[in-house]
Amino acid sequence: VVLGNAFGINVGVVVDTHVARLANRLGLTKQADPVKIEQDLMKLVPQADWTLFSHWLIWHGRRRCAARKPDC
Repeated sequence: VVLGNAFGINVGVVVDTHVARLANRLGLTKQADPVKIEQDLMKLVPQADWTLFSHWLIWHGRRRCAARKPDC
Protein backbone atom coordinates (compact mmCIF):
# COMPACT_ATOMS: atom_id res chain seq x y z
CA VAL A 1 0.00 0.00 0.00
CA VAL A 2 2.73 2.46 0.98
CA LEU A 3 4.89 1.75 -2.06
CA GLY A 4 1.94 2.11 -4.43
CA ASN A 5 0.41 5.21 -2.88
CA ALA A 6 3.45 7.16 -1.77
CA PHE A 7 6.00 6.17 -4.39
CA GLY A 8 3.97 4.91 -7.36
CA ILE A 9 5.69 1.51 -7.20
CA ASN A 10 3.27 -1.29 -8.03
CA VAL A 11 4.54 -4.46 -6.40
CA GLY A 12 1.19 -6.19 -5.92
CA VAL A 13 -2.55 -5.87 -5.61
CA VAL A 14 -3.82 -4.99 -2.13
CA VAL A 15 -6.35 -7.61 -1.04
CA ASP A 16 -8.53 -6.54 1.85
CA THR A 17 -12.04 -7.79 2.66
CA HIS A 18 -13.63 -5.59 -0.02
CA VAL A 19 -11.23 -6.70 -2.75
CA ALA A 20 -11.60 -10.37 -1.80
CA ARG A 21 -15.40 -10.16 -1.74
CA LEU A 22 -15.69 -8.31 -5.04
CA ALA A 23 -13.09 -10.41 -6.84
CA ASN A 24 -15.17 -13.46 -5.98
CA ARG A 25 -18.51 -11.83 -6.83
CA LEU A 26 -17.16 -10.65 -10.19
CA GLY A 27 -15.74 -14.09 -10.97
CA LEU A 28 -12.16 -12.84 -11.09
CA THR A 29 -11.07 -15.59 -8.69
CA LYS A 30 -12.47 -18.56 -6.84
CA GLN A 31 -9.85 -18.38 -4.11
CA ALA A 32 -10.36 -17.46 -0.45
CA ASP A 33 -6.71 -16.98 0.51
CA PRO A 34 -5.61 -13.33 0.01
CA VAL A 35 -2.23 -14.36 -1.45
CA LYS A 36 -3.91 -16.56 -4.06
CA ILE A 37 -6.47 -13.85 -4.83
CA GLU A 38 -3.64 -11.39 -5.34
CA GLN A 39 -1.88 -13.79 -7.72
CA ASP A 40 -5.07 -14.24 -9.76
CA LEU A 41 -5.69 -10.49 -9.96
CA MET A 42 -2.07 -9.74 -10.90
CA LYS A 43 -2.51 -12.02 -13.94
CA LEU A 44 -5.63 -10.12 -15.06
CA VAL A 45 -4.70 -6.50 -14.40
CA PRO A 46 -1.72 -4.71 -15.98
CA GLN A 47 1.00 -3.98 -13.40
CA ALA A 48 0.75 -0.24 -14.00
CA ASP A 49 -2.84 -0.36 -12.68
CA TRP A 50 -2.44 -2.60 -9.61
CA THR A 51 -2.63 0.16 -6.99
CA LEU A 52 -5.48 2.00 -8.70
CA PHE A 53 -7.39 -1.25 -9.29
CA SER A 54 -7.21 -2.03 -5.58
CA HIS A 55 -8.58 1.41 -4.75
CA TRP A 56 -11.43 1.01 -7.27
CA LEU A 57 -12.52 -2.29 -5.76
CA ILE A 58 -12.22 -0.99 -2.20
CA TRP A 59 -14.28 2.12 -3.06
CA HIS A 60 -16.91 0.07 -4.88
CA GLY A 61 -17.07 -2.41 -2.01
CA ARG A 62 -17.58 0.37 0.53
CA ARG A 63 -20.03 2.50 -1.43
CA ARG A 64 -22.04 0.11 -3.57
CA CYS A 65 -21.35 -3.58 -3.22
CA ALA A 66 -21.40 -4.07 0.53
CA ALA A 67 -21.29 -7.49 2.16
CA ARG A 68 -24.82 -7.15 3.45
CA LYS A 69 -27.58 -5.87 1.20
CA PRO A 70 -25.30 -5.25 -1.80
CA ASP A 71 -26.46 -2.66 -4.32
CA CYS A 72 -24.43 -4.01 -7.19
